[in-house]
Amino acid sequence: MAKAKMGASAGWNGNYVESATASFSLVPGDSGKVFILKDAAVTVTLPALSDVEAGFKVKLISGDDSEHVIAGANSLLYGTIVQVTASAANERIAAASGYTLGAGVIGDMFDLISDGTNWYISGFTNAGA
Repeated sequence: MAKAKMGASAGWNGNYVESATASFSLVPGDSGKVFILKDAAVTVTLPALSDVEAGFKVKLISGDDSEHVIAGANSLLYGTIVQVTASAANERIAAASGYTLGAGVIGDMFDLISDGTNWYISGFTNAGA
């Protein structure tokens, strides 16, 4: 199964959790969800900005050490990724078409939010590009 619900969902503020074991595209109904990416490298494609309203947000968490990918779907990402290895520098994302984990580890995480015009990303990773 590519996506499977995990646990309870008492509301839509980040407490609806799904595991994702295969690549998938986000849809407007995914706003507010947390996705645990695991069992293989998973590519998550963002919905087109014309398909979502301002305030669409998701959290992506790596459940393994795969090099997961966030694909912009012709949209651009802006934001900051804090890389937590001793030798890595923090990374500023400006007009990037996507983001790929490099040397991913369990617990790498990203928050993505749209204002209806752009995608904004923030996160903590071991390394990425």
